[in-house]
Amino acid sequence: MSESLFQNVIVTRAQQDRLRVILAHPENLPLWDDEIIQVIPTTNGEVQLTRRPPALNEHEWVTVTTTTDQISYRSHGGRLAYELVFTLTGATLTEDLRITRTSAIPIPLRLLAPIAKQAFAQKLQALIALAESIREVIA
Repeated sequence: MSESLFQNVIVTRAQQDRLRVILAHPENLPLWDDEIIQVIPTTNGEVQLTRRPPALNEHEWVTVTTTTDQISYRSHGGRLAYELVFTLTGATLTEDLRITRTSAIPIPLRLLAPIAKQAFAQKLQALIALAESIREVIA
């Protein structure tokens, strides 16, 4: 069972195909999330992410799944297990952070939500800037 912690919505001029490529390849994460310092593919199809400390999840394992209009990152192995779902609809990109498990979180989720929402909104803006640019990405 998961609980939606927050949702961010942004309008973009980027092509949906480019957004899908960027999001479907987690190796692109450091291009738009400056906290991620390492992305290591594993043999079981996941990627191991390492973030700059201090971070709620300094290390975690992520599985990426894609459908026609959604890209989902399912994380485990950190203090906060979550699913981050990106939905592409026309010129709109929506991200929905769903909490799947918490352990050893130093503050209540209701206090974490507005802080996380703002941080994720900044990363979403960086993602859109990358998608709207001509910068090369991993495909």
